[in-house]
Amino acid sequence: MPCPIWPQRLYYRTHLIGEKMPRGLNLGEVFGIPVRLHYTWFVALPLIAIALVVYFYGIQPLWLNVIHGITASLLFLASICARELVHTFVAINRDMHVGSVTLYVFGGAPRITEQNTRPVPELLVAIVGPVSSLIIASIFYALYYALGGVETSMPAEFMQWLFFFNLMIALFNLIPAFPLDGGRGLRAILLMIMGDYSRATRISALTGRIIGFLLILAGIVLIATGGGWFASVATAVLGWFLAEAATASQREVIVRDAFRGITAHDMMTQDYTPIKQQLTFGVVREYIINSGQHCFTVIEDGKLQGIVTLGDIQIPQKRWDSTRISDVMTSASKLKTAPLNQPAVDLLEQMDDYDIEQIPVVQEGKLMGMVTHERLLRFLRARAVLKA
Repeated sequence: MPCPIWPQRLYYRTHLIGEKMPRGLNLGEVFGIPVRLHYTWFVALPLIAIALVVYFYGIQPLWLNVIHGITASLLFLASICARELVHTFVAINRDMHVGSVTLYVFGGAPRITEQNTRPVPELLVAIVGPVSSLIIASIFYALYYALGGVETSMPAEFMQWLFFFNLMIALFNLIPAFPLDGGRGLRAILLMIMGDYSRATRISALTGRIIGFLLILAGIVLIATGGGWFASVATAVLGWFLAEAATASQREVIVRDAFRGITAHDMMTQDYTPIKQQLTFGVVREYIINSGQHCFTVIEDGKLQGIVTLGDIQIPQKRWDSTRISDVMTSASKLKTAPLNQPAVDLLEQMDDYDIEQIPVVQEGKLMGMVTHERLLRFLRARAVLKA
């Protein structure tokens, strides 16, 4: 079933005009999987801290309120991270390839590739999310009770807030709106019925956008009718976060459909010039600067030894004649490489996940070509023009 034109235009206008879509702050890797903190956290963390400072204003010194507010917001972030560790572990345990994990305020969104998405494991991953949040909420409630469980105990009050936050995350994720766990469950059920991954994802993501916009509207109505400021703002902000995440999910499906049947062999280019690893930077400097290329391959005896990018050669002038290419190159063993038949969309996702601009296509150690981020985007722009 072809994608409607309007979401294609939405994607290409909001993403492909630029080089890369901002995906948040890179936190490193867990189980070898890139983990990013979505930029919406930079709104949510101060909002949570301010809410707690206002709530406890006058009960204790302001500076202590600020410390407690910041600590509570960071503990909430830690609880979301713990939740997603369980999510990711279960997905990996079920032989589902997780490309990356993006941490949203309402939970994480593990990106599981289409060929690894099966209805039953997907449903299990969806169930694990709310259960994990309920367990974390129970831990905070136990701490609240252990600390006295009374309003006069400030640490107990904070544990109560963290219990409430995690309980709300568990309940919120039951909503059948992708990428919430409820939406992931909805996609699994639709996948069972339709057998069409793209269509199931589009429907569940559209549900997520609709519910997100309804929450924004509800927050505005609450503000207009004099509702509590925290509840009003939190409702609108959660709606915004959900709509943003659902839109991102729609974009991924559109890109995947555009690349359907396209492999690394189709996208690779051989427009590159190899350089010798024993040469010094002083010898090849002028050639590198004047070539107009940003990536150079290092090949010996027909085998790929590594690549050198413009970022690798930012070295002081006094070291030009003593620094060999082998000293600054990224060795082949550390590179992300691809076989000829690897789906092109997987390459694009890897480039975004690991923030790299090119992936060598290698067969039995021999460099067959290079797939660049720029070439993939040009292909998508061309598809956009043809379909729109």
